[in-house]
Amino acid sequence: MKTKNIILYIIICLIVIAGIAVWDSKGFNTELQYSSRYEITLANHTGIDISEIENIANEVLNGKRHFVQKVEIFGNAVAIVSEEITEEQRNKIVEKFNEKYKDIELKAENVDIVYIPFTRIKDVIKHFIIPGITTLALVLVYFLIRFKTIGWKQIVLKTIFVPAIAEVLMYSVMSIVRIPFGKLTIALGIGLYIAIILILTCIFEEKRNKIIESNKEDGKEE
Repeated sequence: MKTKNIILYIIICLIVIAGIAVWDSKGFNTELQYSSRYEITLANHTGIDISEIENIANEVLNGKRHFVQKVEIFGNAVAIVSEEITEEQRNKIVEKFNEKYKDIELKAENVDIVYIPFTRIKDVIKHFIIPGITTLALVLVYFLIRFKTIGWKQIVLKTIFVPAIAEVLMYSVMSIVRIPFGKLTIALGIGLYIAIILILTCIFEEKRNKIIESNKEDGKEE
């Protein structure tokens, strides 16, 4: 084994170990929709401009992570989600809401502050396990047929372990540098998997062509 490969493997192992250590002590940093959070719901009869509610939330919840989303298909209710909402902040939000919308007067005591516990990352990822395994199986079958001249052991090992190591390395780096886990990082993980498969395809194709050329020189067929 070449020295540079040994160094690379050592670096990967150290990063993974560090990532596991940070995850064990601090857990993953997550985006607000997966973190422990608080939510209040505002509604009226005529419809709500979500940008106006965002302005109210930005003013009252200044400095707190938060977002606003519609919760009714008719557009007459919105939820304000934040890492913290005190009763005082709830009261201010309701007050400003009533100033904007005169058709109904909300009472602060009727607007509940709902606590939502954090979503476990494994509960998010588990939805991708079966599609991921199915895709990997199909890719592996294709590789074994297309690149049979290379040898099935090399194909199986690289097709299974290279993407797996890449994904573990990515999440380890996320854990260490505290990149928030969320929809963007899920998309990044999928994109990384696709990129690794494409790279492996190019590598296997190059090896296959070299073997074919070598066999032709030796007067053999593929």
